[in-house]
Amino acid sequence: MTPVDAPGPERAQERTSPSGMTGDWTPEAERLVSDPETLKALSDPLRLRILETMVARVDEPWSAKELAARLAVPQTRLYHHIELLLERDLIRAAEQRIVSGIIETRYRVAAMSLRLDRRLLSSDSSIHDAAQELLHTVFDTSRDELARALRTSSGAGAAPDPDGEASARPDRPLLTRGLARLTAARAGEFRERLEALLKEFESEDESATTEMWSLLVAFYRHEAGTEEASHD
Repeated sequence: MTPVDAPGPERAQERTSPSGMTGDWTPEAERLVSDPETLKALSDPLRLRILETMVARVDEPWSAKELAARLAVPQTRLYHHIELLLERDLIRAAEQRIVSGIIETRYRVAAMSLRLDRRLLSSDSSIHDAAQELLHTVFDTSRDELARALRTSSGAGAAPDPDGEASARPDRPLLTRGLARLTAARAGEFRERLEALLKEFESEDESATTEMWSLLVAFYRHEAGTEEASHD
């Protein structure tokens, strides 16, 4: 994908002015994050939560009031973050309407998923620090969500499960970490099959009743390195 150009002041003003509303449009399937400014904008936990919340409902635009209620934060706390997301073209102003005599702007997410350009990880120290901060934010958010999910499914209020049948429930969290000894070819095959599986389940029938599920996937070469095959 071609790197996304950073929007200048003219584009930002066009999005937020009444004549520049995006209206009914479809978000991009994926956005490549290739500039340090967008990377830094994503490194804040609340801004990530705003984007994830908006992705969960894309059929209708969101107001700041609705986002504040869903995120359980004061509405005034969101305005600065919304402006930064607008500036980086991560969200777009979709429509405006009058509510109790006040102009209310409603927003749509600009892309359904974000992919980090690997070149940012090998750039200067300030950009590298922002990338590390983003990684910490992603892992910390996933850890907190998983902890809550585990408490809900198997905490003090969970029903006894003497037969272990709960492990087969689809709503039971899955957590695993392991090591696999693979050749380069098998590692490539595993990655291709994993990406195909993710693509298969990334969309559902719009007429079906769906729920949001969190997923964090990492597949990488272990620091233990490579072992030569034995020829004994």
